[in-house]
Amino acid sequence: MRVHEEGLPVGGGLGPQRLTAAVATVVAGVVPHKRAVARPFTVRGEPLRRVLPVVLGLLAVAASLVVLVVARAPQLSIVDEAAHADYAYQVSHGSVPAKGAIVDAEIRYEWYCHDLGTAVNSADCAAGFTDDFQADAQDYTFGDPPLYYAVTGYLGRALSPLVPGAHDFITAGRVIGALWLFAGMLVLYLALRAFRVEPRYAGLGAVLLPLCPGVLAAASSLSSDAPSALCGAAALYVLARVIVQRRTGWLWPFAVTALTTGTKILNGVPMLVVGAVALVLAAAAWRRGDRRGALRTGRIPLAVMIAFCLVYGGWTLYQSGRGQAGWVNPNQADGLPLTGSAAGDLLSNMFGTFQHLTTSYWLANPVNGESVVIWATLLCVVLGAAPFVLMTTSSLRTWGWQLGLGTAIGISVVALVVETQVFATSGRYFAVVTGRYALSFLPWAIACLAVVASRRRLARSGVAFTGLGLTVMLLATTGLFTLGPALSSRTSFLIG
Repeated sequence: MRVHEEGLPVGGGLGPQRLTAAVATVVAGVVPHKRAVARPFTVRGEPLRRVLPVVLGLLAVAASLVVLVVARAPQLSIVDEAAHADYAYQVSHGSVPAKGAIVDAEIRYEWYCHDLGTAVNSADCAAGFTDDFQADAQDYTFGDPPLYYAVTGYLGRALSPLVPGAHDFITAGRVIGALWLFAGMLVLYLALRAFRVEPRYAGLGAVLLPLCPGVLAAASSLSSDAPSALCGAAALYVLARVIVQRRTGWLWPFAVTALTTGTKILNGVPMLVVGAVALVLAAAAWRRGDRRGALRTGRIPLAVMIAFCLVYGGWTLYQSGRGQAGWVNPNQADGLPLTGSAAGDLLSNMFGTFQHLTTSYWLANPVNGESVVIWATLLCVVLGAAPFVLMTTSSLRTWGWQLGLGTAIGISVVALVVETQVFATSGRYFAVVTGRYALSFLPWAIACLAVVASRRRLARSGVAFTGLGLTVMLLATTGLFTLGPALSSRTSFLIG
């Protein structure tokens, strides 16, 4: 019997034997091709077997550091934590603060307990609290959009039954900060991988995030600064999609801008920088004659601006008609009258955020010390220089150069945004624009450092640097070693 080169018998018709042979040949040729190899489950392109240990490790670091700070330092943060706590408490009970709103009695009680540095629900709190304590205190944080407060408030109420004792809303809300911090670390890891950083360097970069004292201070307090790291990391991920992966879809930029701005207006500034970068890329494509590419890329800054204006403008319009007419912000003392050139005064703080990029924080004495101050100062030098090092080691107009330039501009422009906002609302000059307002750009600075380390194969240096920071912060937060109490300096915004 002759066989055709496809494997089918030929000649003499298809009898039973030949039909059986033909079917067997076809099955033998087809079945092997149908046996598809199962593709491994991935998370944003990362295999689950690689991501899962990273997730567990980052969660352990975030939870350990935040819980240690919450447990050992019950004092309220000086950065308006009482007002932020009231906002979250009010929203979780179906009310939104407005101009002139008074802090709720429950928060004032917890304010009294935490302000004294005693354990919540201790006998001293119950015996010493009176209804006139901070009876006229106002919730002046109503200008922030409600997303962070709603998430933290409702999760805090759900967690409260697990916290020993009563009157524990602030403590539960602070613990929720570990989830905001963990989410920021994980998104930063994914963003670094999108920037083609090797997994070990991406992991080191993610671990470095909570070792910035300002990030840890924000995550362990009830404040709209808590999601800043997550918002910055999310914007960084979108930037990687634009300048590395060359994706020009508008949905991701729109959604991330709306969500980040919905936690705090300043948290949306990194997405404005992303939009600015995309606008420059669109203009460059137009100059090259690539009209279609320019229009597609041009959708990104348009989506970012629309989302930002919808949230900012919509919330401002909503709150402007609520509360007391003629209300005066009790924090107006932080502003000073303009004495010279308006442009000169507003621009005078532009680069001040670099000066205290990581040293602008407040941690209570039990979890702070000179060792943390020294580490924060070292971080300020390294992370402040990282964008410029990346720019000088990258070719002009490549994505590495764009990342470094965008980071430097972003850190600088924060001061201008704050000054302009205060000037527009009160006609005054904001006296202290600190590095705290640039918390959302710390993931960007870390990304610059991680890209340089990955390109230069600085594995040992990366492990040593991150390990040093983790050791210092763990020793300080556990109280085992701090080199004594931290010095307090108003110039550096109460580093102690």
